[in-house]
Amino acid sequence: MKICFVHLGREHLGIEYLSSILKEAGHEVALAYDPGLFGTEDNVFYIPFLEKIFSRKEDVLALIERSAPDLVAFTVYTGTYEWTVDIARIVKERKKVPVVFGGIHPSLVPETVIGNESVDFVVVGEGDQALPALVKALTAEKPNFKKVPNLWYKQNGTVKHNKIAPLVKDLDSLPLPDKALFEKEVNYRDDYMIMAGRGCVFSCSYCCESYINKLYKNKFYRKRSIESIMDELVQMKKRYDFREVMFNDALFFTDRKWLKNLLDRYTKEIGVPFRCFGKVTLLDEELARMLKNAGCYCIEFGMQTVNEQVKRDVLNRTETNARSFETYATCDRVGLNYDIDHMFGLPGERERDHIYGALFYSRLSYLNRLKVHNLTYFPKMPILKRAREEGLLSDANVKDIESGRIGNFFHGGDVKDSRVRRINKCFSVLYKFLPLLPEPWVKYIIRHKWYRAFGSIPSPVIILLQILVAFKGRDYRYILYIKYYLLRIKRKFFK
Repeated sequence: MKICFVHLGREHLGIEYLSSILKEAGHEVALAYDPGLFGTEDNVFYIPFLEKIFSRKEDVLALIERSAPDLVAFTVYTGTYEWTVDIARIVKERKKVPVVFGGIHPSLVPETVIGNESVDFVVVGEGDQALPALVKALTAEKPNFKKVPNLWYKQNGTVKHNKIAPLVKDLDSLPLPDKALFEKEVNYRDDYMIMAGRGCVFSCSYCCESYINKLYKNKFYRKRSIESIMDELVQMKKRYDFREVMFNDALFFTDRKWLKNLLDRYTKEIGVPFRCFGKVTLLDEELARMLKNAGCYCIEFGMQTVNEQVKRDVLNRTETNARSFETYATCDRVGLNYDIDHMFGLPGERERDHIYGALFYSRLSYLNRLKVHNLTYFPKMPILKRAREEGLLSDANVKDIESGRIGNFFHGGDVKDSRVRRINKCFSVLYKFLPLLPEPWVKYIIRHKWYRAFGSIPSPVIILLQILVAFKGRDYRYILYIKYYLLRIKRKFFK
C-alpha cells in the first residue's frame, strides 16, 4: 500500500517513526511537505507577505497526486488544522482516496475533526499501533475497522470510535526514525534532532502534553535505553556526519544516573555539541557541569511568567522566581548558555509584571535568548476554565478553538483587549532584544517608559535586532536558521 504523509511546519519525528514502521511492514511511503516559511507557525521570521510567496501549497498537492497514494495521512496541530482541512478538501475533490488525520488536535477533539466531510478517519493518541492496523484493514477484501485501536471512523453515516490501545511501553521495540523521509528538506549535517523519550511528567494547564498524559492515565512519560539512543546516534553520525545534536525531549534530565551514563558514552562516541530542554527545579551545579563538560552549549527553560501567583494558580506550575534565578545563576557560574521561554497574554498579568520581568532577565549573564510566545488556548486545556470564569472567552470562542480558529502562539495570541495587546507587544519587542542591553540601560528604558514606543518598531528592525542577539551569544542554532532561510531563498529564485 502507498501512504503519503502531509505536513506543514518543521521536521516531524512522529512521522519519521510511523514511516519506519510502515516500511518494515512492506508499504511505500511518500512525504508532501511545506516548511511554512515566514508563516504563523514560523517562530523565527514571521513576514506575512513573504509567506504567500514561499507557500508550497500547490507543490504539496502536486506531490500527493504524483505519489498516487492509497491513503493520505495528515499530522495536525491546532494551528495548522485549517490548512490541513483545506488540503484534504482539494485532495478529495481530485481523487477518491481515504484521508486520516492524526496528531495533537485530532487527539484533543476527535468528535469535531471526524465531522469534517474530507476526513474519513481520526487517530487519537499515539499512532504506532493504530496507523499500521488501519492500513492493514484498508488492504483487506472487506475492510473491518472495529479492531483498529485509537480509531474514530464513519460507518453508514454514523460516527464510531474504538478503545485506546495500551502504550508501547518499550520504546526500544520501535524501529529507528526514517530520517530519509525529510532528507531533501532538512540539512542533518548541520543539525540532527533526536528524542530520547516521550512525554512529560508535569501537568501545565496550557500544555497539550498534560492532556495526552491524562489520556494514558499518567503513564505516557517513557525513556529509551541508552543503547537504543546511542545506536541511532552512531548510525546517523556515520550517515550524515552531523555537527550538532538537538535532544527534543520535553524534559531531558529527569534521571541523573541515566543521564550520566548516556553522557559518558555520548562524549566518547559522538563528541559534538548538543542542546536540550530542562526544568529549573531539576538542575543543580553538579548536573550543570556534567552537561557542560559533555558538550551541552544551551538549555531551554520554560519560565513563562515572573508573576508567581499566576504561575501557580493559572499555569499549575510551582517553581518560584528565587528557585529560577538560582538555576540561572548556576548556569552563569558554569558558563552554560540558556534560553528562556516567556509567555504573554496570561490571565491576571499586568504591566507591572512585564516591568519586573525585564528587570529580572536583565540581571542574567549567560541568557542566550528570550523566546517570546503568546498564550494560545488549545481545546480541552484546564486553562480554558479559568479564562471562561474571568470572561476572557465565550462559548463561541471555545467553538472557534475546537475548529482551529485560534490566536497565534508566536505572533499574537488570544488576548481580546486592545490595550493589553498593545502593552504585550511593546514588551515582547523589548524582551526579544533584551540580551543586547546592559542592565542600566534596561532600568533607564523602564524608568522613562520608552518601552511603550517599542510596539511601533518595524518588523525588519526587530528581526535585525534578533540576529544581533544571536551573533552576540554565538547562537549556533539561530545562525542555522539564517542559513536555512538563505538556502530556501536561493532555491526559490535561483533554481
